[in-house]
Amino acid sequence: MDAAGGWAGRFVHPVGIFGLCGAAAVLAAWLVPGFATANNIANVVTQSSALGLVAIGQTFVIVAGLIDLSVGQLLGLSVVLTCALTAGRSGWLIPVALAMVAMGAGVGAAHSWFVNRLRVDSLILTFGTLSVLQGVIFAYTDRSVGRVPPELAWVANERVAGVPIAGLVLLGFALIAHVALTRTRFGVRLFATGGDAESARRAGVGVHGVRLLAFVWSGIGATLGGLLVAGRLGTGYPNAGQGFELDAIVAVVLGGASLAGGRGSIAGTVGAALLLGVISNVLNLLEVSAFVQTFAKGLIVVGAIVLTHARSKPPAATGSRATAPASGRSTLSSRP
Repeated sequence: MDAAGGWAGRFVHPVGIFGLCGAAAVLAAWLVPGFATANNIANVVTQSSALGLVAIGQTFVIVAGLIDLSVGQLLGLSVVLTCALTAGRSGWLIPVALAMVAMGAGVGAAHSWFVNRLRVDSLILTFGTLSVLQGVIFAYTDRSVGRVPPELAWVANERVAGVPIAGLVLLGFALIAHVALTRTRFGVRLFATGGDAESARRAGVGVHGVRLLAFVWSGIGATLGGLLVAGRLGTGYPNAGQGFELDAIVAVVLGGASLAGGRGSIAGTVGAALLLGVISNVLNLLEVSAFVQTFAKGLIVVGAIVLTHARSKPPAATGSRATAPASGRSTLSSRP
């Protein structure tokens, strides 16, 4: 492996991204007043949890070699509908929450149908869905509506023994996703589909079904994130999901995934989401303007793309000796 690819691969390894997150936290504790308090650290975890849920769902889509730009507006729609439909009534929370998860799965299934049956490019398709969902939100309301039940606000904001409950929700979803990605036949087929869909199809993989489940994971992650955001805001703010789609993609790529597909990890995604949370918290504590924060986020996006390019660059051949495939990209040698 060449130097650039090897360095990038080590940098974005899940252990490396958590190490970088820890280093950033230590540096912030040293340089930024108020960062190292227990209350602020808990706030970082709480604020990062919704992004982590969305990014976990996005991981499945990106590993499959696809993209989902609609997750931000899907999250925003779930925020508005959750608050409007429950209107603060505790008895409505579970039915509405299940309806939001079903909505996310339905949107994901619709995406897979267009990609599988009509061969629509996922980038173009989900960009269109982003606009459709945004239109639905503002057709419904152009101002904050409803309020959340106290139980949802408790899950989104409170702590148990000093541990944010939202962080526990993220951890639980991450563990389920990790098992699905690494311990199931679906996970093997997902990596194979993202690595080379045609080869996977010839090896007997049901590529259409794999893509369906990947998009369903993405939709569910977005609506679960919407439930947490609704609990934090307390009301249905129409612009609540703005920017989540970009942040989720950045977290997935920084966490070790390749935008070309076939590579990614849940642990890396969660670590990157926490890293982005630390950076955002530090910039807020320093009272950095929103414009500068946008600029900083743009630099992170560019850096993520550079790392992806370096990681996917083929190694240089030495003499006539054949080189092995890059590690982390799954292949199929037989029918799964």
